[in-house]
Amino acid sequence: AEKIKLNEELQRAEGFLKSVQQKLSNERFVSNAPQQVLALERKKEADALAKIEMIKSSLEKN
Repeated sequence: AEKIKLNEELQRAEGFLKSVQQKLSNERFVSNAPQQVLALERKKEADALAKIEMIKSSLEKN
């Protein structure tokens, strides 16, 4: 049961990461967004990557 929950959480985190990366790969967004917004989006990306690694690590232990 925990493995299913972790897999669902992993899918959500990967989906979130994908949306953040799409935003950051959009040149129009990057060139028009204030530095503060870009910093926040990059932090979201880093946090999502860390969360994904943590979930994958938990899945490997189970």
